[in-house]
Amino acid sequence: MLSCVDSEYDLSKDLDMTVTVGGENLTIPASNTKNITLEKIFDLNEESTVKADANGNYALSQTGKGSDTRVSIEEITIKSSEIALQSARTELNYMMSPSGTLEATVNDKTSFSIDKRNITTDVTKLYSSDVIMPASLLMNVEGSNSLTLKKGFQIEFPDYMTITTTDQRVKIVGSVLTFIQDINVSQTSPLKIFLNITHIDFESMGEGKGLVAPGHLVIADDIKISGTSTTTGGSAIQMIMNTAFKIDEIQLTQVTAQVDPEINVSIDPITINNLPDFLKDEKVKIDMTDPKIYLTVSNTSPVEVNFSGVLKSYKGGKLLASVPVGQSPNLITIPGNQPNDYIICLHRLNENVEGADASVTVENLNDLIETIPDEIRMDNIETKATDKKCTIDLGSTYNVKTDYEINAPLEFNEGTNIVYSDIINDWNKDIKDLSVKELVVSMEATNTIPLTMDMTVNAIDKDGKTLNEISTTVSSKIAAGISDKGVATPLEITLKATDANVFKQLDGLSYEVAATSSAETSGKILNKNQYLRLDKMVIKVKGGVTVDLN
Repeated sequence: MLSCVDSEYDLSKDLDMTVTVGGENLTIPASNTKNITLEKIFDLNEESTVKADANGNYALSQTGKGSDTRVSIEEITIKSSEIALQSARTELNYMMSPSGTLEATVNDKTSFSIDKRNITTDVTKLYSSDVIMPASLLMNVEGSNSLTLKKGFQIEFPDYMTITTTDQRVKIVGSVLTFIQDINVSQTSPLKIFLNITHIDFESMGEGKGLVAPGHLVIADDIKISGTSTTTGGSAIQMIMNTAFKIDEIQLTQVTAQVDPEINVSIDPITINNLPDFLKDEKVKIDMTDPKIYLTVSNTSPVEVNFSGVLKSYKGGKLLASVPVGQSPNLITIPGNQPNDYIICLHRLNENVEGADASVTVENLNDLIETIPDEIRMDNIETKATDKKCTIDLGSTYNVKTDYEINAPLEFNEGTNIVYSDIINDWNKDIKDLSVKELVVSMEATNTIPLTMDMTVNAIDKDGKTLNEISTTVSSKIAAGISDKGVATPLEITLKATDANVFKQLDGLSYEVAATSSAETSGKILNKNQYLRLDKMVIKVKGGVTVDLN
């Protein structure tokens, strides 16, 4: 057994120790991912404006505190010195009657008038009022003779007055006081009947009376006296009877009216806090299906109030959008006599919202959050009582309270563009010694998130800088999830370089995912349990790998 050996041959010098392995393709298994849920992607803290409800559905949710406004209409009081009274001086001509007594017919009137110009202008129309109005009717005779006012004698007050008395000698039906017995009257024993007017119907007073203008109250009328009187004597005589209607004071208490009290409402701005990164990018455009702003109001007054304002959104101190709310025909109305929370929902769709007491359509409400703002303010707030009739206690203090909450479920229409950026790195230690012609990462993307995802990729070095010498292409978009089971999309990311050695600098990929909504997924809400899973992942090296065995 013999052989020839050349001891001068040095393998380290005379043999090329670089070899290519893998042939046309070298396939290397790669790790699959677990479900990447939106809860993990969002990584929200407790202060974030994005919140998940009990069902895991995400929404922009934040509250703003409002003011607690006092509402009052001052009392209306008319003093006795502001009431002009005109007494009746009635000449009675007594003639002998068939019964043998001297009789005279009484037919006269006394009057009163009020012209008060400085009452509250918060009352714009006055229909009626309960009043505290003590009054009295005084009748006496001049001279030494006396007379008798016969049963059935009447004092007729204006029919817009409701009158009561405790005097047992008379009865009152409607606005007419009638004697139910004969009553003697003399200079030494005048007649005095105490009255109380409890209600005035201003609406039935007629032209030129009542509240003739805001702040100007006119009440003027006659009080008619009529009936039969008798006296003693043997021949015809003449007597003078004086009748006076005295009013101590008029105080309007509970009025039925149209009112316009001052109602000042303010609401603190809403700050949008701790958003997930995918909503912060300036490229993000949101077209939410039905964002909602809830006004939680209470109003202990009987006054129905129209509420309007301008919602404004800001980012970095710059005004993004202004959305007027409460404008005709979509009025925001705060009902009266509503001491408990009354929820008004401002939203985009023309339909009633479950859980809201009233729904108001604001079609361009999404403008506020098309670009997610830092802050939303309610400015230019105007509150005005409606022209509806109400019954209100003058001098009482009521409260109107208004808070608001933005609740925008993360459900999107077509036109939404959400951008999410991240990096995959720490590859360099595994490929720094390889000369690679072309690298393809293939996988299957299973998506239950109802957004189509378009991925763009850049190769990066260990410093995170883009390696422009390496071109990248992504084979397709990731299909939107339309069911709980998800939709699977085969995906390939191809990296190429003209210089194979440039891959030695490669440490990973930076990628940006533009997620959009389509007609098919419009209105589906993002939920914390929705996920993206990347599995069946392998790395294919095109053209093999050149390894330097030196």
